[in-house]
Amino acid sequence: MNPYLITGPAQVGVSGGRTSGQMLRKILDAHGGKLPADVHAFFENTGKEREETLVFIDQMDKRWDVGIVWMEWCRVYGQPDDAPWYKLVNFETASRNGEPFMMMLDYYAEYRKQVKGLPPVLPNFSNNMCTAYLKIKIGEKHMRSLGYDEWDCVIGIRKDEPGRYHRMMAANAKGGTRWDNVCPSYTAGITKEDVAAFWISQDFDLGIDSDLGNCDLCWKKGEDKLFKAIQTEPERVIFWSGAEEKFNQVFRMDRPKYSHLAWYAENYKGQMDAFGYSEDIECFCGD
Repeated sequence: MNPYLITGPAQVGVSGGRTSGQMLRKILDAHGGKLPADVHAFFENTGKEREETLVFIDQMDKRWDVGIVWMEWCRVYGQPDDAPWYKLVNFETASRNGEPFMMMLDYYAEYRKQVKGLPPVLPNFSNNMCTAYLKIKIGEKHMRSLGYDEWDCVIGIRKDEPGRYHRMMAANAKGGTRWDNVCPSYTAGITKEDVAAFWISQDFDLGIDSDLGNCDLCWKKGEDKLFKAIQTEPERVIFWSGAEEKFNQVFRMDRPKYSHLAWYAENYKGQMDAFGYSEDIECFCGD
């Protein structure tokens, strides 16, 4: 059976990466070029996606006539229960300067203060609240607003990403959510090379080096990739270092804070191997 034949209701995650884009095309092809009425393609914008990512998603949407739903966080702590958690946006109105991300950090800081009596924290490997709130929670809110009680969450994970796949399957086994994770590209045996070959055959593509990732200076990246990104566009560090200063926290305890990374990147160009970088993981807001 074709793994890209999706039985709804389902939410298809469009992250803005090449893998999720190829998966979307395969799903469309499996259904005769159009998503079924109960299969919905979502893009949850954090405001820290690179402009190339937004352009890429917009191009897929328009060229393939998908109807991708763009949404972003808009919740303030203490609002009435019926106040919205997210708003619908589009390519023109989507945030570009991290506004949803910072709004979520403010919300979570106030929640910890009021409910737990604890200081703020920033997203980290023990508490990946940027994915949980900015991606998963608002996607769930929108599916429920459409009237669904249970659904599948379709995620672009390749065969050469077994760790991510098995985390998704473990989450399914654990339960406790309204959805099950489905990974058709993994089932189909798709590899990174397959994805690259697909986009070479297309007349448009994501116009960035894959090392840069969609989220511009994601804290999940290894130091080597962060140095490369900071050296290319040093102004991007302002948001991340500003968040660490504002909340008096760091994203990661196992390396310098962002302002120090920026200083190293500026002053040690060409000598970065001396720092002994830690291994990074895929910058993927879905795990």
